[in-house]
Amino acid sequence: MQTIVLFKTDLPTLNLFSRELAEGFKEEGYDIFWFDITDSINAMSKLYNYMESHTIAAMVGFNSNVFGIKTPSGASVWETLGIPTINILVDNPFWYHKILTSAPANGAILCIDRNHMNFVQRFYPHIGITGFLPHGGAFYKPDEPIISVENTDKPYKPIKDRSIPVIYTGSFYADYANTQKPDFSNVSFDAEKINKDVIDYLIANPDKTIEEVIEEQLHSNNINLSEDQLLLYISANSYIERIVSSYYRERTLKSVAESGAPLVIYGRGWESCEWIKRDNVDYRGLVSPEKVLEEIADSKILLNSMPWFKDGSHERIFNAMLMGSVLATETNPYISETLPEQSYISFSLSNLDKLGNDIIEALKDEDKLQSIADSAYGFASKGQTWADRAKEICHDLLSNIK
Repeated sequence: MQTIVLFKTDLPTLNLFSRELAEGFKEEGYDIFWFDITDSINAMSKLYNYMESHTIAAMVGFNSNVFGIKTPSGASVWETLGIPTINILVDNPFWYHKILTSAPANGAILCIDRNHMNFVQRFYPHIGITGFLPHGGAFYKPDEPIISVENTDKPYKPIKDRSIPVIYTGSFYADYANTQKPDFSNVSFDAEKINKDVIDYLIANPDKTIEEVIEEQLHSNNINLSEDQLLLYISANSYIERIVSSYYRERTLKSVAESGAPLVIYGRGWESCEWIKRDNVDYRGLVSPEKVLEEIADSKILLNSMPWFKDGSHERIFNAMLMGSVLATETNPYISETLPEQSYISFSLSNLDKLGNDIIEALKDEDKLQSIADSAYGFASKGQTWADRAKEICHDLLSNIK
């Protein structure tokens, strides 16, 4: 029996993803070895000992810098050991330039957005395999199943019995993002102005990707960079993503808050928003990902905004569906192509002023909400979990990496 190596990290959300992946790999007949990144020297020693009597099929991590470890001679540790690596980037790849630069030749990079995949293929051609793997959802597993007498065929609480009308789970990074600007003093052109123009254009055109607008603005100002220079510039200015996504994230929640709809918010950074103290807004701060799932399981509508993913997924989408909550989300081509029309509520970033009233109207018809939730669960429970993603990796990828 072969083994998949998964990672324990200091990031609870990624640990949850890995635990869910483990279930799928086990169903496919693999053993699991847990590599504890918080104690990497001891973990490496345990892995060496384990390999004396076991065969490693692959190491699978999220946003992992472990795959860049080198031997004293500068060779990849994992190439030397003959262990294939699969790094799943659940954020935009321009945050991970160092990780991608040092990716081993016997590895693969998987992206949760098709634009991200194209970015990696363009700027990191040394990476042999780059693919698209959507986010997966996770099931909340309480000690006792949430089943009512009237809903015994579905493992989730009916809409009418849920105590949270609208929930949002995510943080607000606008203030933090402004502290992440790079030093422009050594740049030969007015990078500050270029970036301001990029931000303004993205806010006016929210269907565009950050990397394409940066390149367009540079060209329009007659600034011609090589591919390597362009990559470094995009990566150095990744803070732009947090600024523009925070702008729309705040507008999304503000529309719902000011409509009077009861809104529960989990996450960090919302203290600076003037509407956060409204009587209909209950801001509860940062909690564990398991607690988030528990709260989604008691919410009627989950409000989702994307972190500037313009052709991909997010775990909130499938978590809502698997928890029996109605997903209300901005859309992109991947979402429109993949999710059945009757399984979610869509809204447009270009028309957020009416979102709050639309949410209020939706809450008035619980029978319709229940129909949407049931349809969504039927869809997501048959192929959209992290365990399902593990099976996709087994069937579509493991045989192609050595």
